[in-house]
Amino acid sequence: MDWIETLLSCPPNRRPPGDGRSPFQQDADRIVFSSAFRRLQNKTQVHPLPHTDFVRTRLTHSMEVASVGRSLGGQVARRLPDDVLKAHPHLAADLGDIVAAACLAHDIGNPPFGHTGEQAMQHWFADFFGRRGGDELSDAELEDFLRFEGNAQGFRILTRLQMDRNEGGMRLMDATLGAFTKYPCASDARQKPGYSGRKKHGFMQAEAELFAALAARLRLEPFAGVQAWRRYPLAYLVEAADDICYSIIDVEDGVKLGRIGFSEAEELFLPIIGADLGERYKQRNADEKLSTLRSRAIGGLIDACCAAFVATPMEAAVVDATPHRETVKKLKTLAAERVYRWERTVTKELEGIAVIRRLLDLFVGALDARPGHVTAERLLDLVPHFRSATTRYQRLLSITDYISGMTDRYAIEMQQQLRDISL
Repeated sequence: MDWIETLLSCPPNRRPPGDGRSPFQQDADRIVFSSAFRRLQNKTQVHPLPHTDFVRTRLTHSMEVASVGRSLGGQVARRLPDDVLKAHPHLAADLGDIVAAACLAHDIGNPPFGHTGEQAMQHWFADFFGRRGGDELSDAELEDFLRFEGNAQGFRILTRLQMDRNEGGMRLMDATLGAFTKYPCASDARQKPGYSGRKKHGFMQAEAELFAALAARLRLEPFAGVQAWRRYPLAYLVEAADDICYSIIDVEDGVKLGRIGFSEAEELFLPIIGADLGERYKQRNADEKLSTLRSRAIGGLIDACCAAFVATPMEAAVVDATPHRETVKKLKTLAAERVYRWERTVTKELEGIAVIRRLLDLFVGALDARPGHVTAERLLDLVPHFRSATTRYQRLLSITDYISGMTDRYAIEMQQQLRDISL
């Protein structure tokens, strides 16, 4: 339980609020009122540019994950030993608020068109650097682009790009940033077999020193010889909240869209609920039954994840340590086969790939245009912070900051406005 002692430590230059909120509630408020969070309302969760308002966006998904995360944090705290709870009387509220705040931000770095947009940026840079080499970039800086990662972009947004006049950006509490960082390693330290914390990366070289200082304050255990650390324990709860929501809710959305039959969803949800839903359930209509199943299944997974987190030292996802592991896998498989690969979803994803590739062609092309090229100069005037960048790595980052920060709709509109531009 040593990690609990680091919870209440403030980062440098951060003053505790004086208005009755806890510092972690203040973190959540800073995130909610940020422009980066607001843009999630028009970023793809699963369905690009959905044709129905019932389907989740990144914004509604993030709010639902935060709700589940608050329950996970509070319930875990109440399962801790009595002596810990006596020493920290506000721990249940604080843990809930920390996990909820980190959950609100967990997708804040995702580019337009979701993970498809992320992959489009990776593939574009692979083609680009494959043609011309890494020129002025170090190997580690090059990996930041070849493996462009929304989680690392999110850390950059929270600590540098939002409230950018401040040293440390939004100046969130250390525990909030630790819980947010599911992958506490650099892009060139990924892929340690058997350890989920290095499956992806959580910060870029531009923020490497900042994360190293955070890791030291949170007493994260480092891996020898690389920029990588063990996860902060609360990061497992943020991951669990995300897993719970998209495994259950993507199936619910699939039913709403007519891609998954109600009886198929019901058959998978009932083992998680583990109880007879009674006569009132049988008397409800299909929509009411679906809402009941979703609510009760989420509750069942929260209980199971809390028990697993307290009982087992974590190395992999918390959901995988519960009795519902195989059922959750079946839910994810069903969503992947019926929803993610739906023709309408795939065609919109292809449109998104084309949009992102065109924008990168233009803006990185402008960076490499001859000095004094008027069109290139005007394009680069659109990119925030480009003129203050002093190295090629920083200039490329300013372009990926700009494009990844776009909403789906804004990216499409920008690409259309620039369709006749040639370099």
